Amino acid sequence: MTVKIMIVDDDAALRVTLQEILLDEGRDVISAKDGYQAIELASDGPLALILMDVQMPGMNGVDTFLKIKEILPECVVVMMTGYSAESLVQQALSEGALTVLHKPVSIEQILKILEDVVPKSSGS
Repeated sequence: MTVKIMIVDDDAALRVTLQEILLDEGRDVISAKDGYQAIELASDGPLALILMDVQMPGMNGVDTFLKIKEILPECVVVMMTGYSAESLVQQALSEGALTVLHKPVSIEQILKILEDVVPKSSGS
């Protein structure tokens, strides 16, 4: 079974860049431009890892994370933020987010998390 990764960010350039990098790594990647689309995609099937922006229009990343956690409780979520939204960051961590990465995100850091959470030998 292929292990899927989802990138959720309203910044199209960052979303596409991360998706391309992970595809180049041989990963199965989907992306969502906002929380609503992310919840819809999460409902379609299992995800191993989600990289999610904290600040998005409509539904913020923490609220999206909480909804997805109801659908996919085993999914690992890494939050990303370019803002100092400390209360949202703390809420995400207390609700079980693996970590919070500050933008601009380090590709090396994302690849390390990816390898720790979803090793290539796990079927992707």
